Amino acid sequence: MLAEPLRRMYEYSCWATKQVIEAADGLTSEQLLAPGQAGHGSIRETLVHLMGTHRGWLSWWDGSLSAMDAYNSRLDEADYPDVAALRQAWAEIEQQTLVFVSRMTDDDVSSPLGFDLPNGQRWEQPLWGLMLHVANHGTQHRAEVATMLTEFGHSPGDLDFLFYLDGSAQARAS
Repeated sequence: MLAEPLRRMYEYSCWATKQVIEAADGLTSEQLLAPGQAGHGSIRETLVHLMGTHRGWLSWWDGSLSAMDAYNSRLDEADYPDVAALRQAWAEIEQQTLVFVSRMTDDDVSSPLGFDLPNGQRWEQPLWGLMLHVANHGTQHRAEVATMLTEFGHSPGDLDFLFYLDGSAQARAS
């Protein structure tokens, strides 16, 4: 019974991240790169961190990278000089995410994922726990970016899960 709520959470996460990136479209380059008081520095740096972390975990979960390769995978901020580049990167990550969550089952999310640490110990967690961790991580950084965007007069609007559900339900009804 966990696969469907996790699927909806990740669909929401994709929607909310897209809302934040779209709000950033109105920024000047100086605003996009300005040091912030939260997150990982600037709006760009925080979005690159959010996307890189999401992509790393997801790439381990879907088998496109080993656990260690996913852990060591980093996005280079220089590859994302503007909002258009961030939007393109997110579109690719979103597609990978939606394909993964569309195929996952309750058995999948209950299964443990693990890898051997350099000290010889085994680290293991069920997929659902890892997925909740990454969803929560994204929420934190979207909130930080939303605050910085709002300070520049470019609020992404309401990003609450319930607003997503209301909009999603309305779209399905039409």
